[in-house]
Amino acid sequence: MSESSTIKHPGNTVRSRNIITVFNSILRNLFSSPPDSDKEYKSATNEIFYLLNRAILLSIFFFLAVYKNIQYLFRRMGSRISTLAYYPSKTPQLIREDVSKLSKIPKRVSCILDLRDDEDENGGVDGLISDISELTAWSISAGIPNLTIYEFNGTVTDYLPTLRRYIKKNLSIYFGTDAIPIFSIWVPHENIIIYSTDESQTVHPSSPPPHQVDLKITILSRVDGKPTIVELTKTMSELALNLELSVKDITTELIDEELVTLVGHEPDLLLSFGPSLDLQDYPPWHIRLSEIYWEPDNMYVDYAVFLRALQKYSNCKIKLGK
Repeated sequence: MSESSTIKHPGNTVRSRNIITVFNSILRNLFSSPPDSDKEYKSATNEIFYLLNRAILLSIFFFLAVYKNIQYLFRRMGSRISTLAYYPSKTPQLIREDVSKLSKIPKRVSCILDLRDDEDENGGVDGLISDISELTAWSISAGIPNLTIYEFNGTVTDYLPTLRRYIKKNLSIYFGTDAIPIFSIWVPHENIIIYSTDESQTVHPSSPPPHQVDLKITILSRVDGKPTIVELTKTMSELALNLELSVKDITTELIDEELVTLVGHEPDLLLSFGPSLDLQDYPPWHIRLSEIYWEPDNMYVDYAVFLRALQKYSNCKIKLGK
């Protein structure tokens, strides 16, 4: 599957420099001549102090860079080991055994995914669809009824038939061809919903569901966040100006009800599968009480990370203020 349009990636902090490039940069800065503004230091003593101060600062930076790179390597090794230790082998029973040890599981899980470059491992649209398919199988196996997928550009919404086919194929591997769970895919901004049992392209969300689904999948993107709040604000302002809505009726409860209708419910657990905690303009109204989980330097959708997020949620305590 190829993608012709140019993808606009959100800002991130993906590591792009290794220890060799850092060391070369330090050497160049150490032995480079001082800037023009420092030419006033004519004496040899001032020159020595200048170089000494520069050497101390660059040495601190060098050792921090070495420490960070070693820390990164250890984290990647630990992630690989945990992946091998907790790999579910596409068996729902193993996932159920892992989840059965938890005191509670979230009813709504949301995952922030990145659309990686085609040259990267498991990159491109195919890699994104593969990640969503795996998360779908893990969620159903764990007994999670609602899964939200957030990708900054919403690229996967252009491939809904392919996404449905990939998910069904992956679920058939997990559960067998005779016991494939039923799921639905809802795209709020496009105002469409498709079902795994309906081969037609789309169904209007207001239509009654043809089947009882095992998992409700919601696809969100940047437009479902702040732009949706802005549009809702404009709509309420126009209604108030036209005396169709009283200002006293505009309450937090009303806004929450409208945003739930437009975007969906707030997730209990939010997972970020990126190397740094970057919410990428995730709908801000929908993470007021969500438990957020991420692991430093993690760059892939991994079952071990998914399981550790569920374990953290089972141990967390949510206290509502008054």
